[in-house]
Amino acid sequence: MPPQTTRRPGRNSSCPCGSGKKFKHCHGKNHPHPPLNNLASVRIDHGNRRAVFVTKDIVINQIHRDGPHIAKSFDRIAENDLREISSVIADAVGLMWHHLRFEAEDFRSTCAGLLNSALSTFLASIEVARHGYRRPYGAIARGIVEALATTLHIAMEPGALARFHDGKLDPTKSVSAARKAFPPFGHLYGILSNHFVHINRAHSGLEPTKRYTKDEEPLDFILSNMRVHAWLIYVVTELVFYDDVPEPRYWKKIAQNQFQYDPSDDEMAWQRQFLGDETLQSDD
Repeated sequence: MPPQTTRRPGRNSSCPCGSGKKFKHCHGKNHPHPPLNNLASVRIDHGNRRAVFVTKDIVINQIHRDGPHIAKSFDRIAENDLREISSVIADAVGLMWHHLRFEAEDFRSTCAGLLNSALSTFLASIEVARHGYRRPYGAIARGIVEALATTLHIAMEPGALARFHDGKLDPTKSVSAARKAFPPFGHLYGILSNHFVHINRAHSGLEPTKRYTKDEEPLDFILSNMRVHAWLIYVVTELVFYDDVPEPRYWKKIAQNQFQYDPSDDEMAWQRQFLGDETLQSDD
């Protein structure tokens, strides 16, 4: 079916809103319109008494015109959060970077590659959020949890590394294994899956990409979620490279290749300050 061409009403034509006025005295009054060769459609919004134009460069405008303004609103509100998150991520990168290899096969290089993948997804999720895509942020962020869960699974279960390289390590089983070792994984994975990845009624509602305002609920969720992911990236990185950490903050070695989550009271106090008292609740 060929696309329909909608022409803008003439200035002296009756306004299509049904007011009985000429277009130039109604919805055409003081409403600049794009050149006709760039016009995809025009509709009359009767409730707000306005004409709505859709232009052929809508994607380009979103990227180059609207996106930067939305990102600036995010950056302004989230500046302190981003600085604190960046500091936590820096500690993780300091442990993993020198183990990265183009072809990873051994335990450390494989886990370093997975952690770097989680970090790349983390940064991508921030860029998506910055440009106003509130719900898509959650869908992308689940990939962080999957990468970290796989890393934790490999670190704590003998034979998991070989199954991973053979392509036989089931990601859902990795999430279950990670949840047993570290319960917050199950809670976080469930939230991101059920509310953002699995299509549900909420996805059918109108969610415009617009500038952020302080204390809006979606932004509060995104910022607290970003903090959790940054913290988890560090916690898993510390476990993988435990022997490289002068003073481990979260893990205690109880036997060969066996570790227990055992943060100090001071660390728990910092964790509550960084994450918030209610951010992480176990689903047990």
